[in-house]
Amino acid sequence: MEGFKTDVRVICCDIDGTLVRDDKSLSEENIRWIHKAVHEAGVHFTLVSGRMVSGVRPFYDRMGITGPVSCYNGGTLVDEDGNIVDDHRMGHDIAMALMDIRDKFKADALIFDGMRWFLETRDCYPYKPKVKIYECDCEVGPFRELLKKFDTNKVIFMSKDDSVLENVRQEILRTIDPSKVTLYRSGDFLEVMASGYDKGSAIDALARHYRIEASHIMALGDDYNDIPMLRKAGYSVAMENAVPEVKAAARYITDTNNNDGVAKAIKRYVFGIES
Repeated sequence: MEGFKTDVRVICCDIDGTLVRDDKSLSEENIRWIHKAVHEAGVHFTLVSGRMVSGVRPFYDRMGITGPVSCYNGGTLVDEDGNIVDDHRMGHDIAMALMDIRDKFKADALIFDGMRWFLETRDCYPYKPKVKIYECDCEVGPFRELLKKFDTNKVIFMSKDDSVLENVRQEILRTIDPSKVTLYRSGDFLEVMASGYDKGSAIDALARHYRIEASHIMALGDDYNDIPMLRKAGYSVAMENAVPEVKAAARYITDTNNNDGVAKAIKRYVFGIES
């Protein structure tokens, strides 16, 4: 592959529906081409996820690379050495208003402090699935007291009952200034973040971190929360399995997450190899 040229300096990649297959497995083909991009082309690879750092780092280990992590949907950037270099938090008043809504609808919730996550009790629906995803145990305490000590990165509401999450969503829209929060609903959870940052913020933070222009960044995604990232990246790539709005926001379309779409995008836009 000697002689290839690319102006892609950083790859920002979503995880679910993008990097991993539907069964959450990571293909050897994706691993191989990510490894090549990092070690042969000198490209920095960054996973951009709604998860906290502990739930993202194991993917780097499996790929045999190191790199920064953009977690909390672009709200926090953690560098290769584990240092938080960019961090956005939710204001205390907004967080307390969300606690009122949680109490009203008796919803389960999580709050976060950098690399730590909290429940009020482990005897609740979110505990088992989130321990599996984050690959570390939670800390436990009364949220209203904890929120006097730190501002949370975000609040997640979880329920097996769709109507509970919809009631929470509607109450947030009714009682909290929509310019103050960003909502993202998927499956059994509703994620609430302070407005002003999203996955597009990851592009900004990485451009500052590496002192490059966003035009040298390639972003890959499949779902609604990936749209801000795709709109800012110089190379915006949607998965074939992406929702229509994501495809509309992207310049390029690659194959599905189940058919090595990330690998094929790297081959084409980093190495100039047509599949």
